[in-house]
Amino acid sequence: MTTPATREPASEQLLSVLRFVRTHSPFYRDFYAQVPQDAARLDDYPVLDSQAFWAANTVQGNTVLTAPITEGITFKSGGTTGHPKYSVFTYEEWRAFTKAFGQGMRRAGLQPGQRIGNLFYAGKLYASFLFITRSIEAAGISICYPLAGDDLDEIIAAWRQFDIDVLAGVPTTLMKLLERLTPEDKARLKLTTFLFGGEPMFADQIAAVQAVFPGCQVRSIGVAGVDYGELGWASPGAEPGVHHCFDDSTVMELIDDATGEPIDVPGRTGRIVLTNLARRLMPIIRYPVGDRGEWLDPVGTPSRRFRLLGRTEEGARVGPMSLYVDDMRQALTDLEHSEMPLGFRDFQMVIEHHERLDACCLRIAVERPQERTIEDTRRVIDRVYAARPMYRDLQDQQLVHGLTVQWVTASDLHTNARTGKLLRVVDHRHG
Repeated sequence: MTTPATREPASEQLLSVLRFVRTHSPFYRDFYAQVPQDAARLDDYPVLDSQAFWAANTVQGNTVLTAPITEGITFKSGGTTGHPKYSVFTYEEWRAFTKAFGQGMRRAGLQPGQRIGNLFYAGKLYASFLFITRSIEAAGISICYPLAGDDLDEIIAAWRQFDIDVLAGVPTTLMKLLERLTPEDKARLKLTTFLFGGEPMFADQIAAVQAVFPGCQVRSIGVAGVDYGELGWASPGAEPGVHHCFDDSTVMELIDDATGEPIDVPGRTGRIVLTNLARRLMPIIRYPVGDRGEWLDPVGTPSRRFRLLGRTEEGARVGPMSLYVDDMRQALTDLEHSEMPLGFRDFQMVIEHHERLDACCLRIAVERPQERTIEDTRRVIDRVYAARPMYRDLQDQQLVHGLTVQWVTASDLHTNARTGKLLRVVDHRHG
């Protein structure tokens, strides 16, 4: 690992962003109060405190934005129950975002004349459907069919009518589509490529797709978040989880959990933080994206490759749903304040994948786990489902396994072997 003293100064483009942010954003001005005005390296600035950032980045009384919103587009960006987050872009920033991602899709192997059915989610201020449609348009090389992912029968009808040969969407949507296909559909329809995003695609799911459509290429559509922007593009034939950085528009870092310092060498795992060079209305500087990763190429490699290794402790992706640690904590706290408290001391989420579906086990530490009852378990599950109604809906649609609860002692909870810190999220899907 390179020490901060030997790091290269930031580029002029990055320095311009930093100066602009310190001048025009009240939140960043205060957050960087202890940083010297002439600080010339990115790691002279602290990693963003996500909780403080979103507490300040509100609909009313926003102190993160660098100017009033006079034009642009607003999207919902996940968020804990009752506290949704909103991301805003100027129209110029939105065009730059989709252009960068679209060019990444083109580098990933889009071909002239491919007919792409966009099956991502639409409406309710969510970005994915509009984002992918605009990105395909920006790639400028294929034909887009904006279907959305909620009406499976309509998707299949369009697939038949337009001879669509590429689908783009979350894996769970495709798994449900496969179940709807008739023997005639399986014999007649084509699927040369499935571009997945929003959740990982696992080996059993890939095998299920290729059993119906032999030779179908299954690859990442790329990685992005409406809160932080474009993160990575996938080259043709890349291993699962492997992506390239967007050098022209972002600066990606991996941060060591123990030291808080950036990791430069390949093979060491760290938290991904991202700086977006194009966004100035709602600046994104050293923002923790919620994923872990490792470098695969030496420092200085153009479009440097990295491997995604699952979520950090902020939350986890379970099927097409984000489960946040804060949501689980609030559900358990609510029960603790009820007439029948659980006596919980701590908890962690264990994420697994089996029978083609993701699963979450909530491990709850109590003093005497053997005394917890089936009724206690039911109360926890009901409380989580009440806080996250999408969870029960996805279970009913057989898109995820239902929540399970395991009662343990505090010493049974998994911890980091090097630091001894509690692991809030343990993701077994990535080996």
